[in-house]
Amino acid sequence: LRTLRGITPDLWDRRNALGEWTTRELAAHTLRAFVTIEAYLAAPPNSERVLADAADYYAVVLSDPTAHQGVAARARQAGRQLIDPVGEAEATIAQVLAQVAATDDDEPVNTFAGQITLIEYLATRVVELGVHTLDLQRATGQLAELHPETTAVVLGVLTQLTSPVPIILALTGRAPLPPDYNVLG
Repeated sequence: LRTLRGITPDLWDRRNALGEWTTRELAAHTLRAFVTIEAYLAAPPNSERVLADAADYYAVVLSDPTAHQGVAARARQAGRQLIDPVGEAEATIAQVLAQVAATDDDEPVNTFAGQITLIEYLATRVVELGVHTLDLQRATGQLAELHPETTAVVLGVLTQLTSPVPIILALTGRAPLPPDYNVLG
């Protein structure tokens, strides 16, 4: 919310976020991290696939070669519907956080990728919120920063999606990451 409040009116419809999205589209996509929690908690079981954890969720989602195109299309659609970004985000976040607080961590969440516990699905939402908050901050000239607990969750999930060796070598100055290194494909 602090990042959204820091976006000036002239930046909302500028195409500067991730190279292809407007700030409004990226904000709407980021807000979908909350919207999907609410929708998936209410969804009936739709798959026999049970996902072990957040990394398993990403492995299934990213195995679809069209995943990124679908995400971009949904972001553009959500962006067209996002009229009052800050106000809508405040209302959505308050509603979803209340629902999460009233739900057990091990409650099943029925996503399109399979069933996963709420606590593990929330980890995927923290990744989305953390990464896209950084994107929004960078696209709008704000200081790029995350809460330490958010950072820990994001790094914990993302490092499960790849071999840790290149990351360890890069973090210790022994070797740079390969060009275009991206654990999300």
